[in-house]
Amino acid sequence: MILLGIISIQLTILLFVTLNNRSSEPEFTKNSLELILTINGLFSAILVTYFFNRISWILTINKETHEEAIVFSQKITEFRRILKKLTDFYGVWEDDNATKSLLGQKAYKRIDYYDLKMLSISDYQPEEKEAIEKLQKDERYKESQTGLYLGMISLVYDRKSDNIRPGDELYKDYQVKGRYNFEHVQKWVEVDYASRLGYAFQKDYQFIHYGRLSKKSQKYILDACIRINPKYADYELDNKLMSEICDDMNEHYFKELYQLLLDLRKGLSGINLIIFVILISSLVFGVLFPFFTYFMIQDLELKKSLSNLLIGINFGLLFFFVTNLYGIIKKEIIWK
Repeated sequence: MILLGIISIQLTILLFVTLNNRSSEPEFTKNSLELILTINGLFSAILVTYFFNRISWILTINKETHEEAIVFSQKITEFRRILKKLTDFYGVWEDDNATKSLLGQKAYKRIDYYDLKMLSISDYQPEEKEAIEKLQKDERYKESQTGLYLGMISLVYDRKSDNIRPGDELYKDYQVKGRYNFEHVQKWVEVDYASRLGYAFQKDYQFIHYGRLSKKSQKYILDACIRINPKYADYELDNKLMSEICDDMNEHYFKELYQLLLDLRKGLSGINLIIFVILISSLVFGVLFPFFTYFMIQDLELKKSLSNLLIGINFGLLFFFVTNLYGIIKKEIIWK
């Protein structure tokens, strides 16, 4: 395609130079402009129809993608509800001093799991770097247990906000028709969030005493698990269940939602962008400029030069479109 573009430009220049060095009558210039307007009027009409048909098709695809993203977002909301219930109460975790009490202190309230992990695995420098280093030196800090608890509450709350209340979607058990912000999901995927949480459950660390939760809370969690996937219907509330849910979140829900949100952000790309550029170029150099030259330019030499230039440009555009037509059609009919 790049090679064809270079050839089109060379043909444009060659045709312009050839026509400009050849003497021509004013009538030839006039007829040339009329021909350009006629041909490009038809060509542009075809391109406009084709382009907007593609836009309509893209909108349909995006609507389906949006609906699918909502479904995945609902699954992740259920996961966040589970984490909220597991971190709501004192006495459930093995050591509240290393978890709920420690991370609830003012000095550590703005630390979130993303910052903690990115600081340790990359050159990322979070605003809360000093607070993180202070936390890690705190005598109550226990790397595995504190890290797991921080990871869970960082998915429940926005640790950077002054509003410590979780989102309305985490209350009750109703389904919220919404999708998550791309930047948030990108961070979850970037830091391999659910996989890191799942590791602690897979190791079967006894950080959480599930039996200390009320029967109501246990049922709430198990119901949320079933809404994520009915396969969890016969599971007991323990580390094995949490490990499998974290694995599913990591391997499926987080990554799929990330890809769906990425697709929704693409805009014009690939073949659609090429067609759009050809369409705009055709309208500008095949309709607007010829129209302006035909009616507004009085100087015959200037009119001749502009007409020859427009002939060259339009020939180049048509050559580029025709030679790429096979590739465009092939991309339309072949499913990858």
